Amino acid sequence: MTNAKCSRAGCALDAAWLISWRNPKVHAPDRVKSWAACDEHRSYLVDYLSARDFYLKDEKFDPKHT
Repeated sequence: MTNAKCSRAGCALDAAWLISWRNPKVHAPDRVKSWAACDEHRSYLVDYLSARDFYLKDEKFDPKHT
């Protein structure tokens, strides 16, 4: 994933974070999905996923290491 944009609807900022999540009712334990987040929307997306028990972790996004 290079030059990723934030996954928040309507946001066109570059990603600074990679948020890992899984819906345990739909996804197998080894299936992990990712959303990109800018600094401004990181907490919103983490809160959204956490409220649904989907959140796994977030880490700094570095497009050079993808």
